[in-house]
Amino acid sequence: LFEADADMDQFARSAAHQFSEKEITIKDYLKKNKKKYDLTSGLFLEKSLHRKATYLSKDTLKALAGLAKLDVFKSLDQINSAQFQHPKLVQLFNRYATYNGSSPYLTPGIMTMIPHLEMFFGTYFPDGGMHSIVMGLYELAVEKGVHFHFNSRVNEINVRNGRACGVETNKGSHDADIVVSNMDIFPTYKKLLPQAKEPTKILRQERSSSALIFYWGVEGNFPQLDLHNIFFSKNYKKEFNCLFNEKSLYNDPTVYINITSKDWPSDAPKGCENWYVMINAPADYGQNWDQMIMEARENIILKLNDVLKTNLKDHIKVEEVLKPSEIELNTSSYRGALYGAASNSRYSAFLRHANFSRKIKNLYFCGGSVHPGGGIPLCLWSAKIVSQMIPSAAA
Repeated sequence: LFEADADMDQFARSAAHQFSEKEITIKDYLKKNKKKYDLTSGLFLEKSLHRKATYLSKDTLKALAGLAKLDVFKSLDQINSAQFQHPKLVQLFNRYATYNGSSPYLTPGIMTMIPHLEMFFGTYFPDGGMHSIVMGLYELAVEKGVHFHFNSRVNEINVRNGRACGVETNKGSHDADIVVSNMDIFPTYKKLLPQAKEPTKILRQERSSSALIFYWGVEGNFPQLDLHNIFFSKNYKKEFNCLFNEKSLYNDPTVYINITSKDWPSDAPKGCENWYVMINAPADYGQNWDQMIMEARENIILKLNDVLKTNLKDHIKVEEVLKPSEIELNTSSYRGALYGAASNSRYSAFLRHANFSRKIKNLYFCGGSVHPGGGIPLCLWSAKIVSQMIPSAAA
């Protein structure tokens, strides 16, 4: 059992003791991660990679000068394995590849800046849960005069004379000077832009991992568990081989459990807990999900029973399941991939679709399938990048 402390100095001390590593080695690793972030954040996260002006900035020159420190030519696992002796500590830091739906054995070493983001800036639990983020944005938008049309399906983006001029919905058309799509880039082209020439290479990119999620209403309290809990696979490499090469689930999956009632007791009835149980899953390629879910459920429960010394089946009173095919159905994310394209290449950041269309004027894109990537922070960054582009375009 290892508890990862939010304080980086305490984390380094605890990890050094737990994994028989030198504290200075861990701190040095964390400092290198910070340098990577400081060198690249202004370029890779905060600006479009597809505008010439980006490459004429001081941030670009600084990043190029420090190219050797970015570890783009080695995998995340190679960097972590060279840094640490203990395989469990390597595995702990390899896990951060899943934050963009990739394999630590393929994604470039620059991704070591992901733990820096989590450990340096911290992670936060919003009052009322993640839904409150959406409501906060909605309330701010209404305050600024934005009008929402809920339950209106967009069927097509209208294009006239090479310029986006509005959208066609199931309730009529809406004219617009600017159109921004936050839909996955694949169905945006396939469904909303049927007349446009598709960016074939981009749409054919390997999909990121997806997820298989069990929502369990659990009777009883488990004090040995916290808000965030991770139970690692004994063979991480085999797990990722299953995910990306075999497009299947490993029989000893890494299990993540989030229990918000630990911090927000009203999320579960008294004497109960709400368990969000997730394992990494391949994108949907037509697998037999019913069979895979049944086997995964058994494997997860066996694993947790062994660790928690309990019979979990006796405690699960409510259950719902979300599989990759349903993620695609609910969100239009192609194949149910959580992050659009995978980042299993050193060129992945440059191969993501731009935040604007080169072929259609006044058409922009944001969300997890375009630059800079998936996950709430990067999705919001993509929206900010678009917002910075639009004033000049509209003028």
